[in-house]
Amino acid sequence: MRGRSAGLVLAAGGSRRMGQPKQLLPVDGRPLLGLVVDHACASSLDEVVVVLGGHADEIVAAVDMGRARIVVNAAFAEGMSSSLKSGIAAMDDDVGRVIIVLGDQPDVSPSLIDSLLELQETSGLPAAALSFDGLLHPPVVLDRSLWADLADLQGDVGCRAIIRGRPESVAALPAVGRAGHPIDIDTLDDYRRLVGAES
Repeated sequence: MRGRSAGLVLAAGGSRRMGQPKQLLPVDGRPLLGLVVDHACASSLDEVVVVLGGHADEIVAAVDMGRARIVVNAAFAEGMSSSLKSGIAAMDDDVGRVIIVLGDQPDVSPSLIDSLLELQETSGLPAAALSFDGLLHPPVVLDRSLWADLADLQGDVGCRAIIRGRPESVAALPAVGRAGHPIDIDTLDDYRRLVGAES
């Protein structure tokens, strides 16, 4: 039995490049992180865990997390790897796989999450990820058998390091169009492009 499927939304960054909490930037009339969490909660995932760090109190007060559970990573300044480890450590024993979604990817729809979960299951491979520009990108599904590999990650490194290091273990879902090629909102220019595309 595969076990339950969980979503892990990484949203602990301090938004140094943005100059303000990017998790709270308005997108479609609600905070950016709220949109990402809504999409995860609307998918077929059995549970959703959101990892916060920088500005955690402000974010909790402003964002409706729905059915998601919050984990606060006190070591968020050490980089994405610490948040990834915090989220994995918070998973219940009956979770068999997680899909890792970045908290600044508002285009990751419930259907995209479900497609990646289905692809990973039907492929028989331990991982699945989006593929575009010849590279594998998050969201990423990781079977529990791969979680131990995350322990060696250090600094601002995420699961890309795992999947790109062993592409033979990853079922690739080709990105199609903007909806299949979710951008990360790292700078104000990224945000302006996102909002401009929606207007």
